[in-house]
Amino acid sequence: MALAGDPDFLVLDEPANGLDPQGIIEIRELILKLNRERQVTVLISSHILDELSKLATHYGFIDNGHLVKELSAKDLEDACKKCVRIEVSDTKILARVLDEMKIEYKILSDTQADIFAKIKISQLAAALGKENCEFISMQERDESLESYYMNLVGGGKNA
Repeated sequence: MALAGDPDFLVLDEPANGLDPQGIIEIRELILKLNRERQVTVLISSHILDELSKLATHYGFIDNGHLVKELSAKDLEDACKKCVRIEVSDTKILARVLDEMKIEYKILSDTQADIFAKIKISQLAAALGKENCEFISMQERDESLESYYMNLVGGGKNA
């Protein structure tokens, strides 16, 4: 019925809720087709975050009735990108070493950075050691859309 009037904008609340896997795929394909072929903008309200990640081009995160963050799918992908968080005594030295190794990274503070490539730890540690930069710790990070949302709205306190 909602499509009978050839709308430009469609609001769907939990469109995949209660559907079997085949029904979820069909509703996802219908939404994508409406957007591509008829240029219908679709606003989806859903708690099934994994399903949203297959459809959305923009996200708005709501907590207690307030919009707490709005970002593009690209920005969210960057925020959830798999990386290695490294802590060193001096990220200026780390940046110089990573630039020489042609490795993608993001400096977070004077002592922390995220590295977005597979690295040879022994090679990195040796290069940092030559520059008198102490390698303190490292941790692999892979944030899901769900964990991103939980961290955004208060993490464990809501669990």
